[in-house]
Amino acid sequence: MWNEDEKKALLNVCKEYIYPDKKVVIVCEPYLPYRPKIWNGILVLAEAQSSNASRYWDKLRDLDETAKMTRLGRKELQDEEGDGDIGIGPWDDGTIKFALQVIFKEACPKLKLEEIAVSNAVPWTRGSGKDGKNLSPDEQMEIEAAKFWGKIFDVWHNIKVLITLGKVAERVMKNAGILKNEKFIENWLKLYHPSYTNRVKGVFCCDDLKTRFREVQKTLDSLDSLDEELKKQLKIEKEYDKKVFLPATL
Repeated sequence: MWNEDEKKALLNVCKEYIYPDKKVVIVCEPYLPYRPKIWNGILVLAEAQSSNASRYWDKLRDLDETAKMTRLGRKELQDEEGDGDIGIGPWDDGTIKFALQVIFKEACPKLKLEEIAVSNAVPWTRGSGKDGKNLSPDEQMEIEAAKFWGKIFDVWHNIKVLITLGKVAERVMKNAGILKNEKFIENWLKLYHPSYTNRVKGVFCCDDLKTRFREVQKTLDSLDSLDEELKKQLKIEKEYDKKVFLPATL
């Protein structure tokens, strides 16, 4: 949760970066990252907001400008079955949470997922393609997103660990000047985007994995709140940056 000064400054950034081409994106207003009341210093960035549910976009369009810019976590945008969702698909369905639980298990066993800040590297969404799915951000959207985050980080500069999911998020962060600003982002962990991990779905037998690797079963048992089907898929791939050091202060 942002204090009033931070929120005002971040909203000014959002107003500065309202996307100029309404034909390219569904909603032109970018949005603030979701930061919980108790924040542990970790920021997770997926690619871009994607939803095939037209009712979500209809609800969003009906909101005023400020509400659109503070859309993540808004209750009026949640479906009845999605209570507690923040509006980022792979976070809400548990995919990212499961990956983080596995990765931080040994380095930071007391990590609380509900204390992690979440957003998307590209704060706009393209329209749907022929298959009905939202198109990936184009080059110009990535360029504007890098500028947007550069300004966001001028306001928000006490991030301990940045976690990016996929090449789009990685490129945006590099172009936003993250590598030149190590003074406020101490560590950067790069993971595959959830869509890539889906490719290994069905390759492994869930029961065999749980028998051979007890840590898999232990992790699943610790995530009882996740969807059962998600647990069965075990679609986690990891890519570690050798330079990453996870501080004990998290």
